[in-house]
Amino acid sequence: MPRTTMEDVAREAGVSRALVSLAYRNAFGVSEATRRHILEVGERLGYVHNRVAAQLATRGSSALGVFLQDLHNDLFAGLYDGIREVAEEHGRELVLAIGSRDEDRDAASLTTLQGTRVAAIVAAGLRLPDAEALTHSARTPLVAVARRIPGVDSAYSDNLVGARLATEHLLALGHRDVVFFANPPADGYRDRGRGYEAAMAGAGLRPRTVVTSYAREEVAAEAARLFDAVDPPTAVFAHNDQAALGVLDLLHARGLTPGADVSVVGYDNSSISSAPGTALTTIDLHGRDLGRAGARMAIARTSDPDAAPALEVSDPTLVVRRTTGPPPR
Repeated sequence: MPRTTMEDVAREAGVSRALVSLAYRNAFGVSEATRRHILEVGERLGYVHNRVAAQLATRGSSALGVFLQDLHNDLFAGLYDGIREVAEEHGRELVLAIGSRDEDRDAASLTTLQGTRVAAIVAAGLRLPDAEALTHSARTPLVAVARRIPGVDSAYSDNLVGARLATEHLLALGHRDVVFFANPPADGYRDRGRGYEAAMAGAGLRPRTVVTSYAREEVAAEAARLFDAVDPPTAVFAHNDQAALGVLDLLHARGLTPGADVSVVGYDNSSISSAPGTALTTIDLHGRDLGRAGARMAIARTSDPDAAPALEVSDPTLVVRRTTGPPPR
């Protein structure tokens, strides 16, 4: 069945298409009686007004773009919830684009958002190099969430502090052989490794960093190689919860008990980490709060395009669950 258009509503109501558009936007110059008549006709015909498209067709759109890195990681659901809450409070529409587990689609997703003429883009988990992100921000104001990009509005959790919390928790339990599963190296995401290395060095211990990926199954394969070596660790600190779940998958496959045979710490406090069957010890970066901060920055940027870049840094917290305990005797 063909979709009802604005032209259909105008023809049935006996008015111009422009007047229908004004009525649906509640714009000045349309009497209440005419507006009510047009809306009643539209409802009878089943017309669905696309408010986002209408806004984007207008110069000076107030809509915000949202870039989310990876929907496989439910951290980004919490970030989006925070962004959406603030956008709704301010009457802003959101236009969404998704990246991927690697950075191949990041630039294309940003370009797509820029093509919709959004007023600013809130980018959560962007992995482009700093210089490339700055180039995009020169076209459409960019707000970095969960990462700091010098020269761009940024709202992030202190990863250096979070990594130290995770590592020092394991050290306090008595672990001396702690391996860090690092994310692929990229601008803006190196502080978790630095925090881990600083904590290990402070305890007089040798850091062991293994670069893995963002894919859970690939991390499990890397964990298998690690535990097949002659000197397997007693604890693993993973760069995010998805990576930690990959380690837990491997332990389960081998009949090992997290927290008893091997301790595992994740990062992000994604919703799956608190599931009863997972109970993952992790670092909470308070994703919803970061999303809210990023949205506030984006709205402020649209009001004052020439303001100095804003920076909001929050402290993460350690959430202790069942996947950590003393090393086996």
